[in-house]
Amino acid sequence: MKKMVILAILAAMVLGMAGTASAVDLEAKGQFQFQANIMDNSDFLGADNNGNQEDDLNFYFRARTQFRFVANENLMSELYVEYKTRVGASDSDLSSGSSDRNLGIKRMFLQYRFPGTEVLTTAGIFSINLPGAAANNMVLADLDAGAMVVETPITDEVGVAVGYIRAYDKNATDNAHTTSTAMNAKDEIDLFYAAVPLTFDGVEATPYFMYGLIGKDTFSEVSSMAGMTGPMATAFTDDVTAWWGGTSFTMNMFDPIVLNADFVYGAIDADENRNDRAGWGMDASLAYTGLGFVTPKLLFAYTSGEDDDTDNGSERLAVVNKDWAFGTYYFGGSALTSTDLESNQQFGFWTIGLSFEDISFVDKLTHDIHILYIKGTNDADLIKNAAAGSLTNISADGMFLTDKDQAFEIDFNTNYQIYDELAAIIEFGYINMDLDKDTWENYDTTRAGKDDPALKFAVGLVYSF
Repeated sequence: MKKMVILAILAAMVLGMAGTASAVDLEAKGQFQFQANIMDNSDFLGADNNGNQEDDLNFYFRARTQFRFVANENLMSELYVEYKTRVGASDSDLSSGSSDRNLGIKRMFLQYRFPGTEVLTTAGIFSINLPGAAANNMVLADLDAGAMVVETPITDEVGVAVGYIRAYDKNATDNAHTTSTAMNAKDEIDLFYAAVPLTFDGVEATPYFMYGLIGKDTFSEVSSMAGMTGPMATAFTDDVTAWWGGTSFTMNMFDPIVLNADFVYGAIDADENRNDRAGWGMDASLAYTGLGFVTPKLLFAYTSGEDDDTDNGSERLAVVNKDWAFGTYYFGGSALTSTDLESNQQFGFWTIGLSFEDISFVDKLTHDIHILYIKGTNDADLIKNAAAGSLTNISADGMFLTDKDQAFEIDFNTNYQIYDELAAIIEFGYINMDLDKDTWENYDTTRAGKDDPALKFAVGLVYSF
C-alpha cells in the first residue's frame, strides 16, 4: 500500500507541474518489458556436481518512464521512474494481498545552457558514462549517481567536459559518538573528471582523465565491488587516491570499414602495497557496414591480469562501475534483464570474437550472432600457491580466469518488430567453460575440473514509447 501511495504522489507531482507551469512542455518516453528466462548452470556446475541450482524458469517485469519538463531549448528537467520485479518473488508480500513491488526514482536532474552561450550544465542524479567507442567504457559506465557536469564546444572540432561525481556516501551524518570523542567518518567516494572530444574529418577521439578520492571507511563497500581491491586486500588505515587516463577512438574515413577502439590505464594508491591496484585494458572492433543485410564485426579485447605475488597489490584494471560487454552472455550486454552472468567486474582476460549484427532477410525480423573465445590473463601460480579460499573476491566459479583457463561462447538473438514500438525478443546463449584442474584442485576441491556448460533461453516483449 505504501508504494502505491508513493506512485500516486509521483503522478500528482507530474500532472501538477504540467498544469501549473503553462510554459513547460511535458514529454514522456519509456519502456515496458515482460519476459521469461530459462537459465541453467550459471555457476558452471550442474546438479550432479553440486552446483548452485537456480530456478530454471523465472518471469520478470520492468517499467521505466522518463518525464521531461522542457521550458525551452536551453532549460529542462527530468524525472525517471523505474519499477521492476521478479514475478512471484517473496517481496510481493502475497500474504497481505499486496501487489506492490520495487518502485523508485532512478534519475532526477536539471539541465540548462548559460544564457547566450553553448555551455551546458547538468546537475542531479543521472547516468554517468566515460567515453567508449568499441563498447561501453571499462571503468565507469551507466552509473546512476549524483553529479554535476559542465560541457561546451570550443571550436567546431574541439570540445571540453568537466564533472564531479559523488559516487558513494554511506552516512548523511558523520559524527558517530562511539567514544567520548566524536569521529568524523571518511565514508565517501568522490570522482573528478575531464574529457576533450575531438572531431575531425573521418576521425573522432575523446581523451579523458579521472581522479578519485576514496575515504578510508569505505573499504567494505569498495572490496565488495571486486573491481578496486587486490587478492589479499585488508582494511584501509588511511584515505586512498586513484586515477585513470584513457581515450576512445573512431575512424570511419574508409567507410564502409569502421574501426572503433578504446584504451585505459588506472591506478589506486593505497595505504599498504597489498591494497594498491594498477592495470590497463583495451578493446577494438572492426566493422564492415556496406552490406544491407548484415554487419560483420571483428572483436578483440585485452585486460591485464594478476601476477603470482599477493603482497604487491593487484595488476588488474580498477573499476568503478562495469557495464562493458562483448557478446550478450558472459560479459553482459543482454537486451533483456537478469540474463547476464555479470562477471562481477573481474577483469583479467583477453577475448577475440566475430559478430554478425542486424542480419535481415525478412522485413521487421533481425538476428545477431556472437562467437567469442575467452582466455584468462591472471597467473595460474597465484591460485596454485594460495590456501583454499584465501583470496579476496576470487573463486572457481568461472568469473576469475587464469592463463590456464578458457571459455567459448555463442549467442543467437532474434528481434521481431511487431509494431514500431513493440518488439518480441528471443535470446539464446551457450558458454563452454574449461577451468584447469591442476590450477584449481587445491584452492577449491569441490569444483576442480568440473565446468558444465552454462545455458540461457530468454523470451521477452519490449514496448518502447
